[in-house]
Amino acid sequence: MSIQEKDSAKFYNHFEQFFKQSQDAMSVFDMKNRIITCNPAFEKLYGWTLEECKGKPIHFYPEDELMNVQERLEKLKKGISFSYKRVIEKRKDGSTFHAEMNMTPIFNEQDEVIAISYITRDITSQLKLEQKSVELIKLQNIRIIAAALAHEIRNPLTAISGFTQIMNEDPKNPYQHFTNTMVVEVAKVNQIITDFLSLAAPSFHNHRRISIVEIIDELLHDFTEKFTTYSISCHFIKTTPHAVVLGNSRSLQQGLYNVLSNSYEAIAQNGQIDITVKEIEQSICITIQDNGCGMSPSTLKAIDQPFYTTKENGSGLGILILKKIIFDHQGCLEIESVENVGTKTTIFLPLADKSFNE
Repeated sequence: MSIQEKDSAKFYNHFEQFFKQSQDAMSVFDMKNRIITCNPAFEKLYGWTLEECKGKPIHFYPEDELMNVQERLEKLKKGISFSYKRVIEKRKDGSTFHAEMNMTPIFNEQDEVIAISYITRDITSQLKLEQKSVELIKLQNIRIIAAALAHEIRNPLTAISGFTQIMNEDPKNPYQHFTNTMVVEVAKVNQIITDFLSLAAPSFHNHRRISIVEIIDELLHDFTEKFTTYSISCHFIKTTPHAVVLGNSRSLQQGLYNVLSNSYEAIAQNGQIDITVKEIEQSICITIQDNGCGMSPSTLKAIDQPFYTTKENGSGLGILILKKIIFDHQGCLEIESVENVGTKTTIFLPLADKSFNE
C-alpha cells in the first residue's frame, strides 16, 4: 500500500469514527430522497434503524411541512448549502420535535450533485428552557406591578368596606339593597388583591422534604364530597409512592388544589379525573387529566395572561399563581387541552437529594 493510500485509509477511518460517535444525527440521502446511510445518533433521534430505512424514501417531516421541504430540495439540487435554526421533524412513531439542521449537497468529480447530507440536532429542550426564561421574566414583571398596585388599591378599599358595614348596621338605611351588593363586590375585589399579592410574595427559602403522594391524598380527601355529589370518579395511580421533593408544603398544596379545582369545575357530571405520580430521570412527574369541557386553542394560549378568565367569578390569576409556585420549586408546567375532550396538566419537580438534611 502506497503512502497516499495509507493516508486515505487513515483519513477515512477518522471520518468513520467521527460519523459514528457524533452526538448529532447525521444522514445521507440520494437524489430520490432515499436514505443511503445514517449514524447511531440518527437512529436514536428518529427511531429508525439503518437496516429498516436504507434505500427507502422515508419522510422525516410532518405533512404540513411538505412545501418547505420541496423548496429546500430544489435549492440543494442546485448546489446550495444552508441551515435552519428551527424546523419540525418527525420520528418513526409519529411524534415531532424541534430541530436545528444543516443541509449540504455532495458532488461527484464532474461537479454534479449526487447526494445530500443532513446534520440534525434536537433543540426541543433548549426551546423549553428559552420559554421558561421568558415566563420567569414575565412573572417577575408581574410581581413588581402587583407589589406596587395591590397596597394602593387595598387602602381605599378598606375604607369603602368599613363605611359600607357601618351603613348596613343602621336599621334606617334606605339603601340596604345597594350596600349589600357593595359588600359582595368589595369582597370579590379583595380576593383579587389577595391573589395579586401572592404573585408579589418572595420565593420561599425554608426547604423541607415533602411527599407529593401525601399532599394529593389530603387534597382528594377534601374533594371527596364534591366528587360524590357530581358523580365524578377519580383514579390516583402512584407509580412512585415515596416520591419526595424539596419545597414548601403549603405552597405546593395550593398549586395542586388549583389544578384539581379546575378539573372539577370543567366536568359537568359523571366525569373522570386521572392522577399519576411517577419518577422520570431526576424529576417527579405529576399528571392530572380530566374529560371535562376542555379549552379552545385561543383560550389555551391566553390562560396565562393576567386577569384572563372564562369563569363567572374567576380572578384570572390562577394559572399565573400556579406557574409562580412551580417555578419557585425549580419545576416546569405543561398544559394540553382539546375542546369538548378534556385537559391534561403536567408538572415536573426535581426529586429531593437523599443527602439533604432539614
